[in-house]
Amino acid sequence: MVRQRYTRAPLCGRRRALPDENGMETDSVALLKKKDTAKTGATARVGHINVAELSAAERSLREIAYERLLDMLLSGQLLSGSPLQERRLADALKISRTPVREALRQLETEGLIIRQMGRLMTVPQISPQDYMEILNVRKLLETEVAGLAAGKISKGTAESLRQAVWQLMEEEDPSPSRHWEVDDLVHFTIAEAAGNKLLTTMIRDLRRRTHVFNTRRIPSRRRPGALEHLALIDAIAAGDAEKARRLMSEHLENVKSSIIEQVVSVANRAEP
Repeated sequence: MVRQRYTRAPLCGRRRALPDENGMETDSVALLKKKDTAKTGATARVGHINVAELSAAERSLREIAYERLLDMLLSGQLLSGSPLQERRLADALKISRTPVREALRQLETEGLIIRQMGRLMTVPQISPQDYMEILNVRKLLETEVAGLAAGKISKGTAESLRQAVWQLMEEEDPSPSRHWEVDDLVHFTIAEAAGNKLLTTMIRDLRRRTHVFNTRRIPSRRRPGALEHLALIDAIAAGDAEKARRLMSEHLENVKSSIIEQVVSVANRAEP
């Protein structure tokens, strides 16, 4: 059987193809086997704080504050109903109030903390089971959306998505914001191609609630996640609705398994 080829932007060097589950070689997966020296423009910004507008030092401190606060939330050190005061948190983390404020804003955007009584931020009740329920609903919605989007993404759009994934893979240590920039780009492009605005809005909200789990926190998901994205893009671009649904379902099931492991790991580290 002759494998299907698609038009892609010129790349430097030749990449070895890997077989897919049917023994066919997948060009997108093959292109990850060797670094691509061709660089393209930045990926579109989607859905969160534009850290590019912050200085490198501010960005670094904000990310440190975010990661520390996130660990405190996941490990139960910040209890449900606890008020979150910038000054106290800054003192505890030994970081100035500005990056702590930015980190709190990001956590609020992701639904991990809430505002009550005007401006006071508090910790809502969020359990590992909550994350699992969110991911189960995401799996139902995004699996269907992948099938609906099959054949509705142009070759140019599909190639742009592939390039975004390749570029992310080339970065040695992408920030959480960078990871989610590309991840959101892939998933939202697929959702919007399905043509159902309500589904897209629901998926956007549910994904925001799981933004805490990125490939810096779960490094074992970085390469497998990229491979799954590329295979998914290929199936949708080829118009194979059945395969697109199956690949999206498998992708989100793998994400769920990794999140379970991460939550258990954080909880175990917090035990005396």
